[in-house]
Amino acid sequence: MTSFLELYQSNIAPKIRSLDLLLKTMEEPLDASDVAEALCITEREASLALKRLGVDRADKKALLRVMETASSGICRLYQREMRVGSPYVYTREDVAYIYGLPLGVVNRACEDLGILELTEYTMADLFSRLQLSPVFGR
Repeated sequence: MTSFLELYQSNIAPKIRSLDLLLKTMEEPLDASDVAEALCITEREASLALKRLGVDRADKKALLRVMETASSGICRLYQREMRVGSPYVYTREDVAYIYGLPLGVVNRACEDLGILELTEYTMADLFSRLQLSPVFGR
């Protein structure tokens, strides 16, 4: 079994860091192929999204707008994060929803750990407690 923390650290966190760095250092707008690569979507999906926005290239604002509708896992995570308002303190329901985790599993882990509020400081403890079966972790 693998913990969700391991999955998060190996698959999710690097993509978040990469996108964060891109947004902070981006000097020139990105073309569709760069958008596709950054967001893990097809070039066709990126082109269509840019077209819907009425632009040929994506600046920082347009890149975030593309993320609002793109189909990749990291974009869907971003979309769910935005739907809950990206709070400083998350509910158990928020965490289960954002990361696609079973609420009952999140509740049990929080109870076992004595976690009442979920913040960036307690999330790693929670994630380390969530053991994923090979089927669930896919």
